[in-house]
Amino acid sequence: MDLDSDVVEMTELTKEPLEDIEQGGVEQENVEGPDPPGSSLPIKEPFDPTNINIVTKNPVVDLIIKRIVRHEIDLNPDFQRHPDVWDRKRKSRLIESLLLCIPIPVFYMAADEEDTWQVVDGLQRLDTLKLFILDKKLRLRGLEYLNQFENHSYDDLPRPMQRRLNETELFCHVIQPGTPREVMFNVFKRINTGGKPLSLQEIRHALNPGRARDRINELATDQTFLEATTNSVSTKRMADRECVLRFIAFHLQPLNAYKGDLDAFLVKAMESLNKDVSEEQWALLSADFRRAMRLATALFGTEAFRKPPKKRRSRHRDALADELSLVDERRSPINKPLFESWSVNLARLDESQGQRLIKQRETVQNRFLSLIRQDKFVESISIGTQWDEQVRTRFEEIETLLREVLE
Repeated sequence: MDLDSDVVEMTELTKEPLEDIEQGGVEQENVEGPDPPGSSLPIKEPFDPTNINIVTKNPVVDLIIKRIVRHEIDLNPDFQRHPDVWDRKRKSRLIESLLLCIPIPVFYMAADEEDTWQVVDGLQRLDTLKLFILDKKLRLRGLEYLNQFENHSYDDLPRPMQRRLNETELFCHVIQPGTPREVMFNVFKRINTGGKPLSLQEIRHALNPGRARDRINELATDQTFLEATTNSVSTKRMADRECVLRFIAFHLQPLNAYKGDLDAFLVKAMESLNKDVSEEQWALLSADFRRAMRLATALFGTEAFRKPPKKRRSRHRDALADELSLVDERRSPINKPLFESWSVNLARLDESQGQRLIKQRETVQNRFLSLIRQDKFVESISIGTQWDEQVRTRFEEIETLLREVLE
């Protein structure tokens, strides 16, 4: 229920169209697909409902600001979305809504043992309040009804309006400590519907503080990753970090450890990065990642981790037509299932094997074009991409392709 993006637009005062979720430079993925035969995709390991402990609090804005000052609310700048998600007009209209006594959506927090709150849903709203009241860096622009306060800062407001803002009650649902992390993730997925919901990677990032975040960000900003993806994977919704995390998860854990729940698999990888992976192990893992990125670039250039344009997949096209099709067709976006299956398989090769592949670059490309014509493989990277069978298919087919080229 993350309504941060269009809080004011959801009021009766300003009903403007809600934006679509940004795809972040990656192909929109059908993770669940229709239910696979013989399965209704139930929760595989039901949790004890008594472990869910969520309380509702109604602090006034002034108390929230004091919590922020005392670091009792973790705004977690590393988790914040790209700074241009909310422009000044949107921030100003949030403040206008509060000054008009229009209720805004509830906030969702996760409390630790010391009752410090981590914000998972409501970050942009809280950041706007901090920017206006505490930092004094926001001047109101584009107001719809309170035009007399146009270009006002917090200090410029009449005292009665300051008081009205400070004494406004906010509604906060706080997940209490002791609630299992997998339950927290499930709860946030269930409530995370609305105007611009959090991406699943943003939820994972929020619920897994620690060095895992820094490690994932290290690789997401590495030049080898940026070159392999042609700087096309957006940072706005953490699509870049999900790509990196999917590599890490399938590189750290054997394929047979995957049981059809991608969220749980990726969360487990983040937990491992926090607790189990030493600095020496991380150095080896990150070296494998960089080697895989360099090799993917050498083999596929700007087409790495992308589905070839449909015209190139046809069996009956001559070389000139194929060359023209590259001009006529837009390049496909990054496909996350292709990213994980290619990158992990390439990371398993040593430098000598990589050089042998590069010498047979055209063979690799042609074999991949043949593979992408097979319905079973295309389905494995397009439909129900988290199913066990689909994951096994794409990993095993690419492994077979590489092995046969190297023979």
